[in-house]
Amino acid sequence: MRLVSADTWAALTIWQEARGESHEGRVAVAEVIRNRMRLRYSSDGTVEGTVLRAYQFSGWNTKDPNRVACAALDANDTTVADCTRAWDEAKTSNLTLGAVLYYAPAGVTETPAWAKPGRLLAVIGRHHFFAP
Repeated sequence: MRLVSADTWAALTIWQEARGESHEGRVAVAEVIRNRMRLRYSSDGTVEGTVLRAYQFSGWNTKDPNRVACAALDANDTTVADCTRAWDEAKTSNLTLGAVLYYAPAGVTETPAWAKPGRLLAVIGRHHFFAP
């Protein structure tokens, strides 16, 4: 039996990446995780192998304070519960039109190199979603 379920890894990642977003914004981040898994884009096809891959989801980077903060989350917290709902809804939604990449322009000083040649598919909340 797993100590931490795949659904928990996903919900923690959604919390780290989109806790300040609307429910729709959380579903969009969940879609990116699912799209990466399905396409094996920077992924081995598993939740853990997708969200924990180095430098793919900033919340898991060693210098991100949310990496440790998420370990103390309460399963009854309303934001955590919404992240779990978003993960479930992303099974059938397509808000991002198949995006596998995203970033928040307000959080960076310049557009990431990977976004420049990419194709902008959607803007949801503070995140811009791309295909390579």
